Amino acid sequence: MSSALQIDSTCLRTLQNDSSHKLTRRSIEALYTILEDNIENRSMLHKIGVPFLNSEETLIIPGGNAAQISRFSNVPLYPLFANGELVLNDPVHRQLLSTLIQSILPKARHSGEYCAFIGPGIDPQSPLNKLTSQLIALQGFTPFATTITLAAALAAFPAATRFSGYVIYLGHSHSEIGLVHQSRVVARHSVPFGSEWMDEQLAHSWKMFQNDSEGKQRTDSKRAKAKRLSPQTSLSPYLSHHSVVTSWYESLLDSLLDEFTTQLEAIQTYIATLELLPVACLGDLAQTAGFNELLSQNLVNHKIPFNQNEINLVPDEPSTITRGALVVAAMEEEVATRAA
Repeated sequence: MSSALQIDSTCLRTLQNDSSHKLTRRSIEALYTILEDNIENRSMLHKIGVPFLNSEETLIIPGGNAAQISRFSNVPLYPLFANGELVLNDPVHRQLLSTLIQSILPKARHSGEYCAFIGPGIDPQSPLNKLTSQLIALQGFTPFATTITLAAALAAFPAATRFSGYVIYLGHSHSEIGLVHQSRVVARHSVPFGSEWMDEQLAHSWKMFQNDSEGKQRTDSKRAKAKRLSPQTSLSPYLSHHSVVTSWYESLLDSLLDEFTTQLEAIQTYIATLELLPVACLGDLAQTAGFNELLSQNLVNHKIPFNQNEINLVPDEPSTITRGALVVAAMEEEVATRAA
């Protein structure tokens, strides 16, 4: 049975394929909240059947139950990841990650089962990915780190393209661009900027602030996101005015494309042998109206050869990425079986 685990800044997802080719999906939110460890709180959690961890006289509630308890008990709700990073020197955060993975990734049934995984952030060899690999191994799987670029290409590009094209992912905590040719990543570049960063910049620009539970003024990123996604906002470069949203998008695209262009120049002889390839766009930031037009103009300006008639926004991108990671796991499992 092949498995895939995708960890992003807001959610963990798994997809598993058993011997009868039945797919099983599971997910859990990357959230937690904290209650005081007393008889009343323990009794309440036991009564409603909510699991918890305990540490230093506190009760820690992970996953989707955390939001419910946060509202009911009027306590803060915390994200497990901040800017795509986990506080690795905090044993509670490490235990929370372990608990979340165990809750959606049952133990392997047989030896030799692979689990391809994608972690948040920009470095597949990061300490967080190494920890994730260890936690997957404890579930009995052979872990295999992959990237959004490869997973998205395998799921989004049809076989007729030989699984070749450009992948552009604008996620929550990071963004990346990659060129995949015949199921192989030829070039890839990522930056630690995504919708979390974008909406914070926009909130500052639009002076959208709110007071937190401690009375401190913070940017209202949720309101900025709603305005960014409203029908009145468009990134189209053909509009008569240049909006503040477009300016921030161009800053993000420049940070992606400048270095990526340099990578392509280093393999120009190879690039010249390729047909004009399609582009697959994924992520929350790709949902803003006019994004395809703005992206096309920026690719042209950076002299990146691509098929201008095939810039496709991939719907339901979380499922697409996890499905692609499952393909990676199946491929690695097949290679290992043949080698044996």
